[in-house]
Amino acid sequence: ACKCTAYSRRAMLRASLLLLSARSAYAQPMAGDKCTFDATAGEPFEFGATFDVSASNKQTWVAQAVILKQYNEALNDDGEVIGWQENVVYADPEMKIVFYPTTGTAEEPFEAVHDCGAGVIEQDRETCLDVAEGTTITIPPTTGAGATQPLCYNIKFATTKLTSVFHLVTTNVDSVAIFAEHDPTEFERGGIGGIHYLMDVDTSAMGDDAALVALGAATPIEPVFQDGVDNAPEKEKPWGLAIGTSFLVNACTLIGVIFLAPAIKKVADKNPTTIFALANAFAAGALLAAAFYLMLYEATHLITDPVDTAKSETDADGEKTWSVESKEAGRSAWWGTMILLGFISANILETLVQAAVSKTSMGSKPDEEDVKPEVAPTTASLTTKVRVLCGILLGDFMHNLVDGIFIGAAFVGCNETVGWTIVAATIYHELAQEVSDYLVLTDPMQGNLKPFTALGLNFISGLSVVLGAIIVVGADPGDNANGRLLAFGGGVYVQIAATECFGRVNNTVKTMEMRVGTILAFAFGATAIGLVLLDHEHCGGEGGGDGHGH
Repeated sequence: ACKCTAYSRRAMLRASLLLLSARSAYAQPMAGDKCTFDATAGEPFEFGATFDVSASNKQTWVAQAVILKQYNEALNDDGEVIGWQENVVYADPEMKIVFYPTTGTAEEPFEAVHDCGAGVIEQDRETCLDVAEGTTITIPPTTGAGATQPLCYNIKFATTKLTSVFHLVTTNVDSVAIFAEHDPTEFERGGIGGIHYLMDVDTSAMGDDAALVALGAATPIEPVFQDGVDNAPEKEKPWGLAIGTSFLVNACTLIGVIFLAPAIKKVADKNPTTIFALANAFAAGALLAAAFYLMLYEATHLITDPVDTAKSETDADGEKTWSVESKEAGRSAWWGTMILLGFISANILETLVQAAVSKTSMGSKPDEEDVKPEVAPTTASLTTKVRVLCGILLGDFMHNLVDGIFIGAAFVGCNETVGWTIVAATIYHELAQEVSDYLVLTDPMQGNLKPFTALGLNFISGLSVVLGAIIVVGADPGDNANGRLLAFGGGVYVQIAATECFGRVNNTVKTMEMRVGTILAFAFGATAIGLVLLDHEHCGGEGGGDGHGH
């Protein structure tokens, strides 16, 4: 028995359908169709899918560009190099496409016309019919009265416009298979102002501005069956990266082990303030850079709800006028609220922890030190120890859980570059934080723990960072949820950097030399994160478009 691959099963299905083409209910090829193609190099198209166009007789095919800064070596009228200029850039300036009517939108009707559609689009571009932006393409049925041979169209995008449209007429056609040279999502700009490639609206009689408003309010027509996608494995989730980097972050909880080395312990004991201030200044720069260079800015690209809505009014002459009702205030409200919530979240958590610790302390029996205050204590009382341990360990658990959520959201909703950058910023501030935690936990007057006990408890509480990453990767939130998480995380990072890290710096730095040193450490931390902007792409994919994956 042989194990047939998905591709071989599809090939056998196509062959059987073509053999039965004279009698099959799915058969659509005409006598003049070229129903063969050179399969040695694979299918001659990147995109093939069926669409239900029965809701109306006219639709709009859309392609969008982005504005890129490009260097032009040509000379201007004065004989000087033009240099840098902003250009309208499409994923490709033109694209071959075939519209092939079918009897349905399932896999079988698509496979019945697959080889014919492939044969048509395989021909040289020069033999295809050039179609300028704004042109109407009529898709006639392939059977019955008015039946014609499907054509290979070479649609050309308007290089002076950010959005190119082509008007489709599908009278007497309810289902159509579309074969395209490129995946049409490569021409979707995504984010605010982004439009799906096939919209159920007629914009042929509208001006450019009115057409954009109408397209923004129209219903997108999604593919029903997509060749090579339905049978393909789902996109792998970044489990390895998210969990692996989370463990890397958690390893920072063991930073206190360096103080067990005699040489380092001697330096730390001699210059505790210097090390503490420089570490926190560096962490503050890294955190603020991650927040302002990446997280907060990327959140504006991902938060697209609520979307703008279009309104139409008909005047006395029956002419429609279009206007857009902006929902930017709603998007700004989400963005700002999540930042503020992130900023105050540490205070809320600390309040809850303190309330729980106070309740525990009230129910505990007084220590011998508590009933004999005249004796100078040499170690922390039980109530002090409980308060310190619960405050640090429980606080770290919640803090690291949130860090894991941010890391998972970056790898799932953005890309590896952003993910690794947030991991780096998290490690920077964790190193500074964990040094402080270790010193407090082992201080005889505070946590009063043995070094290895402190390291072990700190490591266990830090494992929540892995839990946070697992939650987000498993849930796989959409762009809007990822955008809100990034805004929330940006608010958390601003709070940690501005109030905690720099608060410690301001409380410990007393000399001019130390102030200069912390400023340089801050700049170094910010630069370390800012360098990612040299090769930065927006969240949501690879490519050039406002957060949309190409």
